Amino acid sequence: MSEFQINKNLTAASLNSLTTAEAAVVMGQSELGPKYLPLCPADHTGVSDKHKQACSRPGKVPLIAKWTEKATDKPDSLQHWFSKRPNSNLGMTLGGQVGIVGFDIDGAYGQTKMEQLFNNDIPPTWQFSTPGGGLRFLFHVPEGVTIRKFTDTNSGAKHEELALLADGQMTVIPPSQHHSGGQYLWMEGRGPGDLPLAELPRTVLDQIKKEKSSKQAAAPNVSSQLRSDAKSCSSIAMSENALPSQDKLQLLSTHCKVMEEALSEQQLHGCSETQWHYIVSMLTKAGYTDTAMAFSQLSQKHTQHSEQRIREMDLERPDASYGPTRCTTFGCGLEQIAKCHSSVHLDKQTQEPKNSPVTLLLSAKKTKAKKLSLEEYVGLMKGNHDIHQQSLCKVKYKKDDEAEHIPLANFVARIVKSIEKDNGAEKLTFYEIDGLLIHSQKRLHPIQVPAQEFESMKWLTMWGPEPTLFPGSTIRDLVRFAIQSTASAVISERIFTHLGWIKLDGKWAYLHAGGALGVPNVKVELETRLQNYQLTGSHTSSREAMETSLNLLNIAPHRVTLVLWALTYLSPLCEWLRWLGIEPKFLVWLHGYTGSRKTTLAKLFLCHFGDLLEHPPASFKDTANSVERRGFDTKDSLLLIDDYHPTSSPGEKKKMESLAQQILRGYGDRVGRGRMKQDTSLRPDYPPRGNALVTAEDLLGGGSSVARLFPAELLKTDVNLELLTQAQDDFEKLSAAMSGYLDWVGKAMNTPDHSELRRLFVKKRQAASHLGVHGRLVEAAVWLYLGLSLGLEYAESVGAITADRGKELRTKGWNIFLDIANEQGQQVTEIKPSKRFITIVSQLLANQSVYCDNIDHKIVPETVQRNSSSVGWKDDKYYYFLPDLIYNEVSQLLAKRGEQFPISPTTLWKELAEAGLTQTEVSKEKGKPRQHFLVKKTVKKQRQRLLWVKKEALLEEVQTKTKNNTRSELLVPVDDTDELGILEEF
Repeated sequence: MSEFQINKNLTAASLNSLTTAEAAVVMGQSELGPKYLPLCPADHTGVSDKHKQACSRPGKVPLIAKWTEKATDKPDSLQHWFSKRPNSNLGMTLGGQVGIVGFDIDGAYGQTKMEQLFNNDIPPTWQFSTPGGGLRFLFHVPEGVTIRKFTDTNSGAKHEELALLADGQMTVIPPSQHHSGGQYLWMEGRGPGDLPLAELPRTVLDQIKKEKSSKQAAAPNVSSQLRSDAKSCSSIAMSENALPSQDKLQLLSTHCKVMEEALSEQQLHGCSETQWHYIVSMLTKAGYTDTAMAFSQLSQKHTQHSEQRIREMDLERPDASYGPTRCTTFGCGLEQIAKCHSSVHLDKQTQEPKNSPVTLLLSAKKTKAKKLSLEEYVGLMKGNHDIHQQSLCKVKYKKDDEAEHIPLANFVARIVKSIEKDNGAEKLTFYEIDGLLIHSQKRLHPIQVPAQEFESMKWLTMWGPEPTLFPGSTIRDLVRFAIQSTASAVISERIFTHLGWIKLDGKWAYLHAGGALGVPNVKVELETRLQNYQLTGSHTSSREAMETSLNLLNIAPHRVTLVLWALTYLSPLCEWLRWLGIEPKFLVWLHGYTGSRKTTLAKLFLCHFGDLLEHPPASFKDTANSVERRGFDTKDSLLLIDDYHPTSSPGEKKKMESLAQQILRGYGDRVGRGRMKQDTSLRPDYPPRGNALVTAEDLLGGGSSVARLFPAELLKTDVNLELLTQAQDDFEKLSAAMSGYLDWVGKAMNTPDHSELRRLFVKKRQAASHLGVHGRLVEAAVWLYLGLSLGLEYAESVGAITADRGKELRTKGWNIFLDIANEQGQQVTEIKPSKRFITIVSQLLANQSVYCDNIDHKIVPETVQRNSSSVGWKDDKYYYFLPDLIYNEVSQLLAKRGEQFPISPTTLWKELAEAGLTQTEVSKEKGKPRQHFLVKKTVKKQRQRLLWVKKEALLEEVQTKTKNNTRSELLVPVDDTDELGILEEF
């Protein structure tokens, strides 16, 4: 492609204002690479009856035969075609032949997959929007390369996908019209004249090819499309678990008359043995063992023998040659089956219906508001409103009963829902509004408007330029009233926008992206990067799921995996510990060199909370605000913050360190940054409410900050790759393990006595007090022990581990946690500001970067380096530093490394005195003693306050810190740059 130059004729704003004919000619003249062709008009105006009858995609079908060969960029040809049908849409060819491919994004699923494909780093390129709310991205590829189309569709939602448009395909481009009446539009600043067409990253292209080949390999043979009921059990379970959270028994009873009667009978006096067996067998064979157990427990007939029978069915399920109980077994005929199911599926051999009540879980849909006709919209409005001359009008009656129509708008609308969104800190109300254009009968898609913005009516722009209000000073209020008057039929809905524990009807329930575990009709709405925090569960038993979780301990040394496992099972305890007054205040810092598999291992542990094996939910490339908000939203969950790494860019390094410090302060103090609204009132804070796991290639410096992190180091040879791969294959079982654990924890939280958990915390904290290290690190070890202990206790309860093995792991984990806390405590001591100051000053003196004169005579000039600076004097006992000079020398040294000294001079002098490194004096002011950290000294007949540092402290530092200049000798573990090497340059 030719070198890019800004072309005003091809900017987004310019192209969007043209007709398709004008846009085709302008783009053809620019020789951008692709070819163009006319497509049928969106409203089929001017096309033949034959075309209308055959065309099922108005606005998208080529009007020329053999378009792949005849499409062109010659302006004359394009002018000729479009002169015949000026209202034709405009198409553009794609594929390796012209060197351009496109990505078609529809829905949240498509957006998420696009971000994952590009590792959340989509380069700026040509981009336009589609009237249905989708997006298209165009990229340059080497001409001649073969690139076949590819589609990744969300089968659980309507029209949500990511599609690659490539060889043999074309795309409708702006300013074409959609058959719904909307328009394709180039995004601002993303037109062909605004910026160059970006190259498709090679990693993306390779991934697409890999994905394509794997899908082809996995595609079923056409001749074997009919599968046995037994083989489809797991897919039924997975599809049901992908639905929003719901009580499965209630859902089945809603759709199945037999299940409704069985539930009622089971609750009254228990259904018959035969009916019980049919239902629990059906649910267990379909992978819903917990649901089968719940059904059985509804009756007083339920015993330990009942539980044993269900568990035996669960164990036999993988080897079963038959599927879930069929509708015919319950006595339902073809007519009844047809009423309950969308269709009747017949066995090819026996011609008997194969439908099972359990498959009704697959067809569960979200309730949607009914589409209204124009008359129905007006019927909802209070007062006198009518449609007159293609307008919504206010009707007034004169004295002679003659009607006067006052035109208000060219559309009608209603409030469908009143939605309360609860993030745990504040509750915001939104109105969901839909509508209809009166002239074209085009439906205006549902939009969500903040309640406080409803009155302004500025939200009309969310529907584009078509809906309009008539002029007049009171028209806006009249239309607002007409729409608001429809609220009598509004649906009230509550949506939670965070994860974790909440109280519903007086009991604790756990929110995940799919709803609330064990509670029906609870909706959760999360941002894109958190939508995979969904506890889909698995058809495995609780025991098998926990065994899979415990197997993670073998992937790497226990000094790493026990920390990660404990952190994982501690995370759901945050709410519980919060109201006990012992909320965790630390984070785990998993560090190691590139290639140590730290991120892969971290994501595997994260999979306890959902399908999170792909892109991490947060990274150090994100903004501070977005990371803070995700920490707030991942309540009682684990947030992975990926990729803290060294960088040669001072700006990037400073940004990364600043974000790291903010994260450490947030999780270490459980505070969010205060913000103010425009009216000077305070916004809600967003403190972290779960736990965090950071992956990094380096450790941080800074005493109190380091005390907030609990390190785990992963060496390059630590990870067993074979066990890692096996665990990745079984990752779905991890969320099943967590689901069972959450149910177990929830029952404990709903009991009145919680003193035991606090007693355990206090007991272990007292046991660790002998370490004499920073209190934060001791408490971090205790919090991890709580997570480890309760996780193992649950594992023991389901038979996944013996009590003896659990005791052994608790002891080993506790010793590991204490060892890490002790070692990290030493690091905290070594990087105290006072200690670091003495270290750096010693090295400055040793390198003769600074010097001090003897107090009784001058130093011989020949022994001092030319660039050395005088910072004070010395005698046999003390160095007498000029305080401002010596502080500035240390600060300048750190500034060359892009750092700042962490405390002020006044605080530093106090800390040095408290450490016994300097001389102080006490004077009386107004009858009260005052301690001075800078002591008066007469030098050269001048009396001034100086910093008296004991000479033996500095001499010891000089001797021990300058034997060699290896990093291990330094007490300033900031980065790989050698401190003494910098001093030589200084």
